[in-house]
Amino acid sequence: MKVFIVTLAVVILYTFTIVFNQDYRQAQRAAIGVKYVCEELSATGSLFYDVEQFGDGLTVYNTEQSMVAIRDQITHLISFDSVRNPIPGSYWTDQMNYIVYFYDDLLERKIYINGDLSSSEDFTYPYSHLDLWTNYNYIVNDPVVIVTINAGIPKYRYPFLNEIPDVIRSSSHVLDDRQ
Repeated sequence: MKVFIVTLAVVILYTFTIVFNQDYRQAQRAAIGVKYVCEELSATGSLFYDVEQFGDGLTVYNTEQSMVAIRDQITHLISFDSVRNPIPGSYWTDQMNYIVYFYDDLLERKIYINGDLSSSEDFTYPYSHLDLWTNYNYIVNDPVVIVTINAGIPKYRYPFLNEIPDVIRSSSHVLDDRQ
């Protein structure tokens, strides 16, 4: 009987370990996917700039066109619908939120939260950028587009793991073509 109880305990422990490892790897892959989406969106946002100002040596982003492209891409690159809710069968359970920061050579900083202009203010180089959600401090020396995505809580099967923080990833892209 002792052998049976020990074997049962080992099987239960092994099952717990396998389920946790699978959930952890799935969450890790999803977080890497969110990071990839941030990189793509920041690169997309930096593609739209004022050509005349660029000819004068300035990088000034066309934020309206950038945000249209980012809104179009975000639904195709990650499993959320147009109102940022997860699509059926998606890994995510919460509504996604995102912030886009634009820094340009006119020394204007624009912040878009979920696609809507939140603030526009002046700044000077070098500027200490502090992300609203990650508290990541980045020194801005050149025009840059920074995208931060909060995809929500990972989907774990064990209820005690639901206290894990949201998956938040951020990425920036500098247009380095002015030399």
